[in-house]
Amino acid sequence: MKKPFLTKQIRGLWRIVPTLLALVFGLIWSGFGHAQATVEVPREYIESDWRPRYAELLEEYGKHKELPAGFELQALLALRHYPELKDIKIRFIVDDVSIPLSSRPLWTTLLNSAKRRTYLVVIDTDRESGRQALLVKNQPFNAQVGIIGHELAHTVYYLERSFFGIISDAICQLSDCRIEFERDTDTRLIEYGLGWQRYDHALFVRREFAGSDGAALTAQGGGGAYRSPAELLELMQANSFYSD
Repeated sequence: MKKPFLTKQIRGLWRIVPTLLALVFGLIWSGFGHAQATVEVPREYIESDWRPRYAELLEEYGKHKELPAGFELQALLALRHYPELKDIKIRFIVDDVSIPLSSRPLWTTLLNSAKRRTYLVVIDTDRESGRQALLVKNQPFNAQVGIIGHELAHTVYYLERSFFGIISDAICQLSDCRIEFERDTDTRLIEYGLGWQRYDHALFVRREFAGSDGAALTAQGGGGAYRSPAELLELMQANSFYSD
């Protein structure tokens, strides 16, 4: 006598399975769509538009940050693309160093867990004659956001690296694997919505050396370690975040 009852219940449950599956997949899809919507892809950051919002940006993204003198707003605009870095200690240093920009963990904090380390972003202030375009201070505002964003993409990467992984990365910088290391960083930056800023930076620097926009689009620099403007455009075209 109980068997027909159980069969009826099972049939009833089976009828609502499609509805439940539709609900589950709907929630997953809406959540995915929301995640995509959180990736902002501004074509250009204009200083006069954002300067009045400096205090707001500082409060939200300036925690545990020693911002670079003269580039505070640019750094905050780049930081707003990296939510993982909100509570991370980052020290920006503006000084006369041997390379235009660099990013690395502070060596005295290497043995700390990734989130308890201090990370450095070093910005050069002087270059030999003929290479002044590499200095951040000589670049357009949007390009400055882009190249600072490139260095912060390194910082995001280091959050996933152990002590031995970082040592391996340091050794990598002495060999040809540095090329893929830097190119992967540009790819990561594009995923975080700073592709146009990095494009403007690459176009500006290469135009200064190549002499024209046409040559600048495909001109390589640093042995091909950094993506050309044309390559950056190709990556953005293939990324749905940049569909507009």
